[in-house]
Amino acid sequence: MSRRLLISALPGETRAVWLRDGRLHDVSIQRADRPAVAGNVYLGRVAALDRALEAAFVEIGLARPGFLPLSAAPKGLSEGQAVLVRAVREPRADKGARLGARGRDLPPGAAQAAAGLTPPALVRAAADPIATALADPHDLDEIRIDDPATFARARAALVGHPALAARLALDLDPAPLFEREGIEEDIEALLAPRVALPSGGGLLVEPVETLTAIDVDSGRDTRRALAVDLEAAAEIRRQLRLRNLSGLIVVDFLGLADGAARARVVDTLKRGVDADGRPARVHAMRPSGLVEMTRQRVGPALHELLSEPCGLGGGGRAKDPVTIAFEALRAVRAAAARAPGRGPTIIAPPRVVDALQGPVLAAARRDVAARLGYEPTLRAEPGRDGFEIVP
Repeated sequence: MSRRLLISALPGETRAVWLRDGRLHDVSIQRADRPAVAGNVYLGRVAALDRALEAAFVEIGLARPGFLPLSAAPKGLSEGQAVLVRAVREPRADKGARLGARGRDLPPGAAQAAAGLTPPALVRAAADPIATALADPHDLDEIRIDDPATFARARAALVGHPALAARLALDLDPAPLFEREGIEEDIEALLAPRVALPSGGGLLVEPVETLTAIDVDSGRDTRRALAVDLEAAAEIRRQLRLRNLSGLIVVDFLGLADGAARARVVDTLKRGVDADGRPARVHAMRPSGLVEMTRQRVGPALHELLSEPCGLGGGGRAKDPVTIAFEALRAVRAAAARAPGRGPTIIAPPRVVDALQGPVLAAARRDVAARLGYEPTLRAEPGRDGFEIVP
């Protein structure tokens, strides 16, 4: 089996994908404007104590206070007190990060690093995304990286793995790495609700605020319900990993009258979920075809990272301006590779142009300009949905 890790980076965004026999196996995207929180150590300040919830709400410098169960806190906490905490679960749109403050939660040296800081303050960030991507490097045949600075960090991280360091390659092809490998289309597909199955059936994946609903569609073949359900179970476990879906997940399989057949479908789903190494629980299938499962949350889901609520009541989602702005910069590089020497213009909605001109993408914009030898022209066009690259 061929196993490859491809890393594409611009300042402010690092994207890593793992391929097995040429097929997308896993995805990790880190963005500076939406940094990962789990694993970070903070010096926080207790904003409130809630005796009914047996918890403290702790200001750690994020949009919402963190949630610290008193069972995971030092004894005798009081409001206004400074407390050293570690984020053990990512925040969500409606909930702050879950925190721990006992000795087992805090890495050695954290207290010394917090000395002299004024809460709320970040004491120690979680692992570097490149170090995380290389945390289990032994089964990789190739690591290909398209950014010199990221390549240097990866080479430093592999000092103790000389055999794998020999498989590390810097990709300086003018055409973007992910575009050449077809990865851009794969990532785009992970934001779409519909997933096609080889049999002609499909999945409808719909994350909402409280759960993720997945519906299995038989397509035109209504006679092979078990075969479609087994195919769906294998693809569902893959989609959960790639989209980083977690929490409560409800799957509506095709109804199966035979109990042994239902158990077989659940077993297929469970074996795949267990193989990911993340705590999960899959319940038995009801005669109607419904299966409930839970999966531990580790980091934001892909749709939370790359999109924002939209539509009536925020029930839909659309890519956020920073996501589109990064896409536009990558598209400029692709256009320049196809037509060297021609200075393209990015035409985009005003919010996207604002993002391109803002501080989050300033370094990325300079990086692209340095690679191309010129600064792309920006033009805002009200009423436009996406961007366009024109000569």
